[in-house]
This record gives sequence, structure tokens and C-alpha cells, in this order.
Amino acid sequence: MNTSKNRYKVKAGNPMQLGARKTKDGINFAVMLPDRKKESASVVLYEKGTTEVISEIPFTEEMTFGKVCSMCIQGVNANAFDYNYKIGDRVMTDPYAALVNGTKVFGENTAESKTSSVYSDRFNWDNDIKPGTDFSDTIIYRLHVRGFTKNRYSKTRRKGTFAGIVDKIDYLKELGITMVELMPAYDFNEKPLKGDKINYWGYCDADYFMPKVSYSASGDGKGAIREFKTMVKKLHAANIEVCMEFYFNRNITPAFMIDCFRYWVINYHIDGIHCNLDEDIRGAISADPYLADTKIISYGFSNDEFSDKKHLGEYNRAFMNTARKFLKGDEGQVMDMAYRIRYNKSFAQAINYFSTNDTFTMMDMVSYDGKHNQDNGEYNRDGIEDNNSWNCGYEGYTKKKVVNELRQRQLKNAYAMLMFSQGTPLIYAGDEFGNSANGNNNPYCQDNDVSYLDWRLTERNKWLLDYVKWLIDFRKSHKILHMENPMEGNDYRSLGMPDVSFHSDRTWILQFDVLSRQFAFMVYGKYTTVCKLPEEPSLYIAFNTHWEEKTLGLPTAGKNRDWKQVMSTEPGYNADIISEKNKMARTVKIPPRSVLVLESYEIEEKEEKKPEKKQVRKKLTRSRRK
Repeated sequence: MNTSKNRYKVKAGNPMQLGARKTKDGINFAVMLPDRKKESASVVLYEKGTTEVISEIPFTEEMTFGKVCSMCIQGVNANAFDYNYKIGDRVMTDPYAALVNGTKVFGENTAESKTSSVYSDRFNWDNDIKPGTDFSDTIIYRLHVRGFTKNRYSKTRRKGTFAGIVDKIDYLKELGITMVELMPAYDFNEKPLKGDKINYWGYCDADYFMPKVSYSASGDGKGAIREFKTMVKKLHAANIEVCMEFYFNRNITPAFMIDCFRYWVINYHIDGIHCNLDEDIRGAISADPYLADTKIISYGFSNDEFSDKKHLGEYNRAFMNTARKFLKGDEGQVMDMAYRIRYNKSFAQAINYFSTNDTFTMMDMVSYDGKHNQDNGEYNRDGIEDNNSWNCGYEGYTKKKVVNELRQRQLKNAYAMLMFSQGTPLIYAGDEFGNSANGNNNPYCQDNDVSYLDWRLTERNKWLLDYVKWLIDFRKSHKILHMENPMEGNDYRSLGMPDVSFHSDRTWILQFDVLSRQFAFMVYGKYTTVCKLPEEPSLYIAFNTHWEEKTLGLPTAGKNRDWKQVMSTEPGYNADIISEKNKMARTVKIPPRSVLVLESYEIEEKEEKKPEKKQVRKKLTRSRRK
């Protein structure tokens, strides 16, 4: 190994820009020492495309700035070598490397085989414009890049890749998606966990500045970069945003996180970041000027004093847990569900979902009472225990008609709850056509058909896919279902009725005793004028998760207006509206385990026919004769 630096001119570099960059003076290297104790550090140069060391150049004292080491090497061609850093006895890739080599096969990504490269991409963005969809109008589709199209029935040649997502753009657009959220798609180390199992999800250490090479059809680093950017560009052309999920170990600094987020937003044009962060870090990121127009999704935010547009998203399980309990008919859930229906914040958008990667899929939620994770190799001890699920009378797959009909209705009810709530809905990929993981609620190590989407189900469960499309379209066409600011539950603009009101057995009153499993809410269409939009029809949406028919109070639809049925999850049902003494005191019957939607419409006034003049005269003459 040649450790001399006689062929190169080496001097102290610029420590302000971490990573390896071409400058007018040469190539500037800057790395932050990762450990608390001070260790020796050096740049290791390799023959291009190999792990053969051609030189190792140590950082000297004058090249050290606190915990940052930086040198500028002159007289070298960036295209002639690859590099890594050596800290103490450990060789590591550059945490800020724009290009990483040696990771093209999924499941074989280990630190020992990787090197870093100096790389400047010249991708043609062709004036790419981000869609900039308002958070309140967003429909999120969360997917795993590999699992989305890896199945043999995905009808794409470029299976399990960024390019495979491009092949599904028409599908996503037809479904009504406005944002795709990618589970970790940077170059994470899916090193073996136990035996031959791998970290399929990607919640582990990684090369964070590099798209995952094994998620590209080309199978090389430069190709992965171009393919990811092409994917973003084409999704933007279809008016679909791109959000990236990140996971960081505890030893990662907030400064590194912010640099990482900025890099992806600026260099890869992504529109959103999802990362579960501590509160102090969330505050710093929400205030970062480079991310002011980027959707930031994390746990709850306490405030936002720096942005004039809502760009923060609150991601937690509160909606899922409450909605699942209410869906299966648990006691005492009415008050919590009513709260979740209207829940939102003025400065942060609620993100609502029924399932995600570490829960039952929506189909499994209505098909299994307990988890079935034996294939994970942990004796079914992994994964959450309390799934708030109900198998509808039979555990797992069945051909029993009565069970399958109930499951279908429960899925329809669940999607109605999701789409009719004020928060932004998130769909976990495949749930829209009933994808199943065979009861595995934690398939973190399953790189197989358990985790891949079975695209045959788009035809087999076309009834569900079409229903979800209709619901998304209905939500989009009714702004009153997804207002930007929280609904207050009162008539704060004196428009005639509250913006949202709740009803139970008695109109205008929400009864939430422990045995109650039904309620309705009305959103008043005039309140869209607050957003400077035309007035919309009002909607009355009733939920009955009881196993018996229930009767709920039905408020007036407004002056010269009445109600008509839009949809019911009970097949063939026509709303049974019962008038009491007058239209001000009416009720409506809701079938068991169903959702009913009524929409207000304007009643045409019937003009009274006046008798003709001749007829009047005749009547008067006869009267005189008498």
C-alpha cells in the first residue's frame, strides 16, 4: 500500500462543506469524526471501480477544526479513483457521499463492499415544477419501492424499482393519489439479521445521500440517481408529489439530519419528508428556511411560527386505534371517534390511516383476530399484540359467503370513515384492492410474496378498488370534507348552522354512553365560503357499527332544501326518512354495520295555478243567480 503523498499536493481544506467536492484548487474532503474520543483519520484512495488501495493520506493537526477534518488534494483526477475514510481502525463510506458503489444486489448490501465516489450529476430537470398541493387536499399513498412492483403479476418489466413506480403512474393518477410516500429508499444496509433474513423495510444504518442502487433497473449508482430523478420528474408531470421517509439511529446529529433533508429537497426535488423526530429537532426542521415549502411529517407539532402555509403533518396511530375499535363495535368509542372525525390543527395537518407497514393490512384487519408472524422466526413474539381487529367470524381466508360479505361491508365502512374525516387520508399500498400479508402484522424481514403486492387482486377485488376511487373523487369534490382549518362545531360566521354538528338518537345532541355504537355528523356546505369557494351542499354522514338497525335524528337541510341519499354501504338500501309532526323533527334509519351518506339539495318551488278569467266570471254569474 502506498501511503506517501508525494504525487499529490495536500493542504488544509474547507471544513464548511462536508463530503467530497471538486473545487478550483482540487478536491476538497471534509468529514465529521463520529465518535466522542479523538481518533486518527485519513482519506483512503482506491483504484477506480475496485477496493484496491492506491494511497492513504492522513489528516494532520492543521487540517482539524473541532470534530471536523478537512483536506484539499491537488493533482488528482476525480474520475480515476474511489475513496473512503478511515477513522481509527474502521473504514467507512463518506456519510455525505453523493455516489456509493458496490450495492447493486438487494440483500447483499454490507459496509465491507462499498466505496464512495466524487460525483456531480447533470440531470436535465426541464423546468420541473413541484405540484404544491395544499396539505388539506392531499391523498397520500405509502409504498415500499421493492414490494410495490416486485410481484410477478405487477405487469411491469422493471419490477421492484423506481422505474416500476413510473410504470404505475397512470394507475396512481386514476386512483386519485396526489402524493406518493416512499418507505426508506436511500441506500440502507439490509445486512443479514438472523440466518439468511434481511432488513426488508430499511429502518437501519445507511448511506443517506444516495438512492438505493438495488431499487434501480440499471443496477449501478449513476443509473440509480438518474432513475430516481426521472421518477420524481414524471410523477410531478402527473401532478403527484413525492415524500421520502427517513430513519436515523440515535448517534446521528440534528445537523446531519437537516443537511440530509436539504440535499434531497434541493437535488432530488422531493416534496415531503417523513421522519419521527424528537420535539426539539422537529422545531428546528419546521423552522428551516430551505424546507419552508416542504411537507414535514412527524409526530405532533406544538406550533409553527415560521411558515405562512401549512406544511407540517401530524402522523400518529390515534386515528387508527380509535377507528378500528369503533369499526368492530367496541363499547365506549363514540366520543373518541367523533373527535377523530373533526380533528385537525390550524398549523399542522392530521394524517389519518387504517394500516401501515407494521400493522395488519386493511384486509387482514377484518380477517384475523390475532397475528400470525411465525415465518419471521421469532415464535410469533414480534409485532404488536393489540391489533383492534375482528375476523368477522372466521380466522383467515375462507369461502364462506356470509363471512366474506360482512368483511366487504366492514372494509367499505372503514374507507368511509377514513375519507370522510377532516385529516389527510393515507392509504398503505395494496389496501385499495384488498392485499393481504396472511395475518403477518410485522413482515420486516419478508422479502417475498408476503410483502409484495398481489396485482391480480385489482381484478378479483375490483368492487373495492372502484369503491375507493369513488370515495376519493367524492372527497375531492366536497371541500367541506377537508377544510384547511379545524372545524369549530359552532356557527362562528353566522351562516345559519354550525360548520359541523353531531347527532345521535336525538338531533343536535351526541349521546356517547358506553353502549352506544352509532352517531352521525353534518357538515354545513355554506362554510366553504370561508375559503372563498362557492357554497356546497351539506352532507349528513351516519355511522352504525351496531349489529342491529338504529334510528338517528336528522336535522333540517336548510331553507327550501331537503335530503337525498348519496350512498350506503348496505347493498340496495334506500334511506328510510321518517317525518314526525313536521320536517323539523325527523329521523332516519341506519342498517346494521353500515354507513349512510345524505346530501342536501334545493327544492323546486311549485307555482300555484291561477284560474282563468272566463272561469272566474262563470262562477260569479252562477253565484248571482243563486
